[in-house]
Amino acid sequence: MENIFVAVINITCGLLFVCLGIPFYKERVKMNHLYGVKFNKSFESEENWYKINKYCVKRLMIWSIPLLFIGIIAIFLPPLNEFLMIMFTFAPCIVLIPAIESYIYSKKF
Repeated sequence: MENIFVAVINITCGLLFVCLGIPFYKERVKMNHLYGVKFNKSFESEENWYKINKYCVKRLMIWSIPLLFIGIIAIFLPPLNEFLMIMFTFAPCIVLIPAIESYIYSKKF
C-alpha cells in the first residue's frame, strides 16, 4: 500500500511539473510576480523573462523524467524498506536541482 502512495506522489509531481511548464516553454506567460521564475535578472527585461523561464522549464521537464520512472517502478516493487520509502517519498524535492541550475544560468545575463 505504501508503494502506491509513493507512486502517486511521484507520478503526480512529475506530470504537474511538465504541465505547469508548457505555457512557459511556449512563451505564453507574460512577466508577472505570481507565476514563473522570480530571480532579479528575470525581471530586468522581457527577453530575460522568457529566456530564463524557458531554460528553467526545460531543466524541470528533464528532471521530471526520473520522478515518473520512480513512480512507475514503485508500483511494481515489493513493499519498500523504511530507507527506500523515505527516499522515494522525498524524490519530488528533485525540483531543487533545476532551480539551482536556473539560478546559475540567470547570472549569465
